[in-house]
Amino acid sequence: MAAASPPTLQNTARFLGSQGTGRSMSSDTIVAPPDDSPSSSSSSQRSHNLIKPPPPAAASENIEYASTLLHRKPFLPNTDVLVNVSSTFNNDESSEKPQQDPQFETKKRIILALGRCLLQYGSPSHRIEETLKHACKTLSIDATFTIVPDLILVSLAHPASTSSSSSSTTDTTATQHPPYPETLTIKSVVGFDVGKLVRMTKTMNALYKGKQNPEQCLMSLQEIIDSPPSCGNWALCFSFSAIGFTATACMFDGTWVDATAATILGLLVALLFIASIKIPAYGPIYEVSSCIIVGLVARLLHEYACFITVGLSPILILLPGYGMTMAVMEILAHQVTTGAIRLAYAVIYAFLLAYGLQIGSSVYMAINPNIPDEGVCGDPVSPWYYLLLFPIMSISIGLAYGSTRQQWASQTCCAAIGFCVLFFLGRIVSDPQVLSTIAAFAMGLYANFALKITGEPPLAPLCVGITLLVPGSLGVRHAYALLHNNDVTQGLYPILMLQVSLGLAVGLHAAAIIVYPTSKIRSLYISL
Repeated sequence: MAAASPPTLQNTARFLGSQGTGRSMSSDTIVAPPDDSPSSSSSSQRSHNLIKPPPPAAASENIEYASTLLHRKPFLPNTDVLVNVSSTFNNDESSEKPQQDPQFETKKRIILALGRCLLQYGSPSHRIEETLKHACKTLSIDATFTIVPDLILVSLAHPASTSSSSSSTTDTTATQHPPYPETLTIKSVVGFDVGKLVRMTKTMNALYKGKQNPEQCLMSLQEIIDSPPSCGNWALCFSFSAIGFTATACMFDGTWVDATAATILGLLVALLFIASIKIPAYGPIYEVSSCIIVGLVARLLHEYACFITVGLSPILILLPGYGMTMAVMEILAHQVTTGAIRLAYAVIYAFLLAYGLQIGSSVYMAINPNIPDEGVCGDPVSPWYYLLLFPIMSISIGLAYGSTRQQWASQTCCAAIGFCVLFFLGRIVSDPQVLSTIAAFAMGLYANFALKITGEPPLAPLCVGITLLVPGSLGVRHAYALLHNNDVTQGLYPILMLQVSLGLAVGLHAAAIIVYPTSKIRSLYISL
């Protein structure tokens, strides 16, 4: 039997050629690993002189020459390994490469645009998370969300990172996404624009039902973001003025003189609000300065008007009742971080408004201390005028929240239901918690049934109805009494505000459970 030949390049190529063509090697062709030791080097040289090398291969055998690399494993001495880097043998191995979604970037931009819309247009935090999860499920995206009142953190997993990559060692040039998720930040100013919120809801529902593809949905969302606000400056001035006039008569038992004074002050508050938008440096002191001016003018009219009525009506839209109700709803939905932040902000905000009224009142009382504390509170307006004034008040509050003509009828009906419950049932039941719970339950039923009929989110009519229940005015009254009279017992005003807000939250949750008992909602659901 012939001895083994040294591992020359010809023998190596012949070995690889036989493996690639499927033929077995002959018994006289053996590839022996070389030994680097000095003793074996001389013996290997002697054996090379004694052994006759095999004859060259014929041309008909069609041997494939492949480029090879010889590597020595660091932990296996005296062992040589042939590693094939030729593409000829890669065809025999089936490798599953990660398949990337060609529309992944478009879907990611949809999630970012949707989160920005939800922050800017007044959606509660727990509804933001539900909406984004619903969108990710529709778009087949794996993502998690962390939400604070003005910020959304998105942890987005790339589709390639979840695919199989067991055989990707043979392809070192393939571009792959990192296995860790991508973290994105969505930060926006929190505001209200019900008109844009309704448009966004219809756009996303069209995507869910297959009426739009992701590219069309992204274009629609971008158009909504780039469009001007639903309520312009002139509409805002009319809204604040009309709220001051109608709320004085319908909600604070004021006279026509009180309503006229509140109209002028409401226009002034609207102008200051526009100035706070145009001048960012004025924004932090807008609420305090507005309340100071309102309190000062209300004291100037002490011979003709009631101070509390004229003081609260122009700033009705600034009262923190809606924000506190939203905070309680978020806490009940286990969004503790955002709910606690909103709740603390609402309490401090009510104290801030009362502080401004107190400063304005104290400035005038320092000049003329011999004036009555309440002013002149005459006979209230007849309730029959409510039939005319109430729709105007509802539409005005809707304008302040950015509503369009399409939402006015629904908002007026929802607000009328809550107002009628308070007006008629209040003659029998005196407990504010019971009244607020029943009124919120009735409005919640209407808003959820309206979703089934019109497709508009329940938040659109509820924002007006909850504002009319005015839990914030109760807190401002007691906070003002605490600052003005130094009465420690009035310090319970946060508890009173919280009680009313809890009643509203319980009523709204009960209504949602009755209309949607299984919580299986196919369309986008944005409510309180």
